[in-house]
Amino acid sequence: MSHRDRVVILGGTFTPIHNGHRALLHHAFRTASHDGAGDGHVVVGLTSPELATETRSDPAHADRLGAWTDRRDALEEELDRIGGAYPASCEIIRLEDPAGPAASREDADALVTSPEATAQRRAHGINERRLDAGLSPLEIHTPPFIVDEEGNRISSTRIRNGEIDVHGRLLE
Repeated sequence: MSHRDRVVILGGTFTPIHNGHRALLHHAFRTASHDGAGDGHVVVGLTSPELATETRSDPAHADRLGAWTDRRDALEEELDRIGGAYPASCEIIRLEDPAGPAASREDADALVTSPEATAQRRAHGINERRLDAGLSPLEIHTPPFIVDEEGNRISSTRIRNGEIDVHGRLLE
């Protein structure tokens, strides 16, 4: 990675990986792979089990996510598929803090986040922390929700509950 690469950060639990996650990942790669010097770099923070327990409205949901290494392996496979279409490189890091490297990484340029209110508040809080630390604020990129066959938002919770599949098809 050169010092001129555009660095884009996003994070989440990514389990199971669904079309909404794929949209976020594509958006991150497109944002990093801008015209200009460097190929770009995407940093994907994969939520640790401890952080998942801490940040869930129902901490019991964290137990349903699966092992971090299994989630990392599935995410690596997905990144190999998606990333091949873009010049940007990527890496997966273990996310132990809700702000992750976005709050302190000096070379970061942008943060890709979902439209959820909690994610938006977190993104703006990260920029406040960056400003307090004398860093430039990040561009905040928010692709729209991806919806199922009936127009409802695709989510990992709905998939785990057996309502829809990873592509948003309704299940009986």
